[in-house]
Amino acid sequence: DFTGSGRTLLQQSLDRMVKIQKRGPHAEFLRPQNVLVLATKHLVLPMSRQLGLPSSQFLVDPARRGTWPAILWAMAHIGLRSPEAVLAVITSDHVIKDLQAFRMGVALAISSVHDQAALAMLSVRPSSSPERWCGFGCFRMDSKGGRGFRGASPVIEFEEKPTLERVEGMIQEGGWYWNSGMFFFRLAVAEQALRELQPAMFTTYQEISSEIRKGNLSKARKLYERFPAKISHPSDPSREVDNTIDYAIAAPLVHDPKRQIQVLGIKGALPFWTDLGQWDALRDLIPPDMRGNVRIGAVAIARSVRNCIVAAGDSARVEVSGLKGKIVAYSGGSALIMRASEAGCVKDLVAELLKRPLERVIQLGNGVNEIKGKGGRILTYNVGGTRISMTRNRLSVVGTDSTLED
Repeated sequence: DFTGSGRTLLQQSLDRMVKIQKRGPHAEFLRPQNVLVLATKHLVLPMSRQLGLPSSQFLVDPARRGTWPAILWAMAHIGLRSPEAVLAVITSDHVIKDLQAFRMGVALAISSVHDQAALAMLSVRPSSSPERWCGFGCFRMDSKGGRGFRGASPVIEFEEKPTLERVEGMIQEGGWYWNSGMFFFRLAVAEQALRELQPAMFTTYQEISSEIRKGNLSKARKLYERFPAKISHPSDPSREVDNTIDYAIAAPLVHDPKRQIQVLGIKGALPFWTDLGQWDALRDLIPPDMRGNVRIGAVAIARSVRNCIVAAGDSARVEVSGLKGKIVAYSGGSALIMRASEAGCVKDLVAELLKRPLERVIQLGNGVNEIKGKGGRILTYNVGGTRISMTRNRLSVVGTDSTLED
């Protein structure tokens, strides 16, 4: 529960969808029984308890292949019971404060794709800080399209995670928005796009759908492993990128002059939006104390600590002193200590952890630390000169002058 609301981001994501008040032919879409949750196997039980949804509404990724294959896995199951379904792909790592605007945007997105061959995306007006743009996908909408501020406009350009120099150019051009990662489309339209743009994946998708229809789930899971985790960049075939709906479908559709499927951006749905994909984004959500520290959970911070993000999970306690500009997080027996300025490296660090499943202490980058404790796992990255002590429910990190960072 990062927001202190009593509801986790996952629970808030479900709340926003099922509580939308909408009348008309699409109202059934918003019923709780029409919610499916894509998850990894070990998360199904805790997520089911937290959301109050039966395990039958969870779909487990058969293998680690990326977000677009996961969506295709869901599509193959949904197609059995509702071939004409409209899908809303909703992420759960965002904080959305203006619920009325969000719900109006979702309703508009659903109606925009229901009766035409289109894929809709919720847009976010970027912040004024250019450096914050670099971690997001961006798209530009046709200023002549749409229906006012809260409208659906054709997307005419699409770029994924631009450089800082390119971002500065985008600001000068105007009309660019962040991609929230939330997509809306009819099942049949997504299948058409898949067939035209990714024929190999479409063949695998057809075979998976056929086996699911026959009740051969084990064979369908095996076929799922054919999906690639990486695909060629749509505008630079020499580069490989993650297999996401952005790269596989959205960007190719936008840049295809002969496209029959429209890509639409929905304006005004997310006026107060924070993406919590990185630890430093918490500064946009939680007011820091007088020394610039952000606290989550049961933490004790000495007066010597400056500009740190310190987080403790349920039933855990974290104590820190002598640190500046660091991230210290402890939950479920795992601890992370790293520079806050390098928060964007966490995904790469997790990938490294997965390669070393049996190592309890991993120190990456520069620096050596004194580490004591039994059980659990500790990861440090570019941090040295600290004394780290871990017990079952307590983590202590004590720094020295060498761990202070300007």
